[in-house]
Amino acid sequence: MSQRARQLAEDRALRDAALALVKGDIAHLRGDIEEKGIVARIASSAALGTADIVEEGVELVEKHKPASYGVGAVLALVLGWWALGGGNSGKSDDEDYAWDEND
Repeated sequence: MSQRARQLAEDRALRDAALALVKGDIAHLRGDIEEKGIVARIASSAALGTADIVEEGVELVEKHKPASYGVGAVLALVLGWWALGGGNSGKSDDEDYAWDEND
């Protein structure tokens, strides 16, 4: 067998082995998708991403605790101001709903 023929046979064998691997991977993916749908995979991936973000946030807060206390205080202040009716320009709740009584 000549060098060229031997190289051709080796290349065909490698090609056939690679094709068998690809076909096996495709069959595995098809079976895996049938087992767990695409929507479930997307939801699972989103949940994992959210968990990673939360984990990194917790690590950041633990690393910078004094700054996180300040951010928490500002958030509490803003929420308290909003809950107590801040920013209603001196109007009472009665004036906001006066149109109900005029109809």
